[in-house]
Amino acid sequence: MLRFTDPQEPTIADRCIRPLCFAAPGDEYYGLDGFELTLQDGTVDRRFQFGLQGTSVLFQYRGRHFAVFTRHQIATISDETVAAFKHRMDYLVVLMDDGTDSTSIPFNTYLFSPEANEDESDYVIGVVEYEMLPAYSREQFFPVERRHTGRTGDLALASGLPSHLQRMVMENGGMRIHAICKSGELDSRNICGVLRYPEDAQPLDGMSGGAVFVTRLAGDGHTFEIFLDGMIQRGGRGYVRYLGLDTILNRIDAYLAE
Repeated sequence: MLRFTDPQEPTIADRCIRPLCFAAPGDEYYGLDGFELTLQDGTVDRRFQFGLQGTSVLFQYRGRHFAVFTRHQIATISDETVAAFKHRMDYLVVLMDDGTDSTSIPFNTYLFSPEANEDESDYVIGVVEYEMLPAYSREQFFPVERRHTGRTGDLALASGLPSHLQRMVMENGGMRIHAICKSGELDSRNICGVLRYPEDAQPLDGMSGGAVFVTRLAGDGHTFEIFLDGMIQRGGRGYVRYLGLDTILNRIDAYLAE
């Protein structure tokens, strides 16, 4: 858990909110086409346009590093075999960049829910190969512990990457992402939570997989405690529904106990 003097400080979103993409060119489910780019010397090169599928959240827990996003961000293909699905997951990328170069996060495996409940099972956890990360990527994982849980009435912030504000092009200096934050109060918090914010006309398509943070005044009466409370599943028109972090951490605990 981190502390900030201002609950709207940009580092809340910038620290761990990353774009989730698929990189299979020409795939009928993701519509990813290559495109030609004329370089400064006049030569024409080929680049891939990555298909933005929404947002993912990076966090560290029990000394391990993870990325989480929703299951519904992965296209459903009827009659797809397990082997074909696993092969398709090889094209999933969570992008990191340092302002010049971009890279994807290396995953060891993916964890899915053992349950069939529509909302409670709507998550995927990527187990990160931390040792393979470049140095600039290692500080982007939000620290998580089980000490706090959101409560009805808490001030909360939902952060993600709306699709219409992003430009996912892999070229030198070409990656553009813009996270937004919706602030409001928790209307409810059980296994899932609901954040209510002042309704506006801004679309939230692409926010799935984003983070919900809860802020509380710390014991010193001057600073705010900020903690990750869950992952966005859907929202818009003044509300954000999210899966509480407890369910995600329970799945990780089961994995680490294997």
